[in-house]
Amino acid sequence: METDFREMISPTEADAMLAAAMPRYGQVTLPISKAQGRILREPIRADRAQPPFDRVAMDGIAFAFSAWEKGQRRFAVQGSQKAGEGAKKLKSETDCLEVMTGAVMPSGVDCVVPVEEIHMEDGYAVIGGNADAPVPYRYVHRAGGDCAAGDVLAAEGVLLTAAHIGAAAAFGMKDLKVAESPSVAIVATGDELVDVGREPLLHQIRKSNSYAIEAALRKRRVERVALLHSRDDKSRLRSCLESVRGKCDVLILTGGVSMGKTDYVPAVLMDLGVRSLFHKIRQKPGKPFWFGLGANGMPVFALPGNPASVLVCLHRYVLPALGRAMGWTGEDSVPAVLERGAAATGRFTQYRPVTCGYDDEGRLLARWVENQGSGDFSAWARADGFVELGASEEEVKPGRRVRLWRW
Repeated sequence: METDFREMISPTEADAMLAAAMPRYGQVTLPISKAQGRILREPIRADRAQPPFDRVAMDGIAFAFSAWEKGQRRFAVQGSQKAGEGAKKLKSETDCLEVMTGAVMPSGVDCVVPVEEIHMEDGYAVIGGNADAPVPYRYVHRAGGDCAAGDVLAAEGVLLTAAHIGAAAAFGMKDLKVAESPSVAIVATGDELVDVGREPLLHQIRKSNSYAIEAALRKRRVERVALLHSRDDKSRLRSCLESVRGKCDVLILTGGVSMGKTDYVPAVLMDLGVRSLFHKIRQKPGKPFWFGLGANGMPVFALPGNPASVLVCLHRYVLPALGRAMGWTGEDSVPAVLERGAAATGRFTQYRPVTCGYDDEGRLLARWVENQGSGDFSAWARADGFVELGASEEEVKPGRRVRLWRW
């Protein structure tokens, strides 16, 4: 047991090995209508100042402030300036122009008074006695006030949101370079597994891991996913893996990686030329996690069959590794505080299911989900994610800061 423990690596070591081993995936160009949720592989830059002109920010009238300073409160309405029209020119200091929100500021004016503070009398706009004293450009969005031409609005590596897409459209980027998503084959192993639509016998269970993995991948816009199943038989497993070799960029297996007599996955993978980088991490659940590289550099993730272990290893290691390989620069986890404490962790890093809320100070709060151990899949289904507790920690007290991974 001691030898087994010493041969395991820590989660931090696993992170470093994955980062060093993962390939860098290419990029594709997509129209902005199809780029939402993808990883950006070029900066979004302003092609001109924003706003590109002094823009009226309030419906009302526009006039020269110098007229106000001379005591003018009644202005002849020369016309109107609508959004989308070229700038009109004020003809006389005693005139004004009606202006609409979003319009270009007319030439010869520098002051806007909102429509609520004026009333109309026979073609004149009269500023009410209770109106605030006007201030030049108070209701004007100045040209270049948001950004200058060439400014970066979104850096390479962000996950594209609706706000990013809107910015790209505003600056004429009808197409965007985004990360190419790898194709993934998911192989579930086990004699006990039956299809989700079948009624299992008492000694059987339905396949669930493959669908959980597929759902997590599709959420991250990895959409070329194939689902396969192999029984616990060396020749069948080898045949299954040979059938996908060269046809996918990433291979993810579940089950068959522990110490049982039918846990053939590591041996069969190595027989097929997959080089093992690590097997077993000092953590619970998910200790038997195996990772290697195929002859062509294809990443191979072999996860334990326990559904809780699959969820932990998938969100803690696999998805972050794939995200980095596609150029994502975001954070995989977020800080949270524990609502209640926990016992000492022992020698293994612990991952435990939680739900999320907020405390009175607005901090993200993690609440334990009661469970019967890592085999209690129903508890993990009730969770919003999981938190990490480091190995060999003393009693964990309420309010302790932790890292939280969300589904």
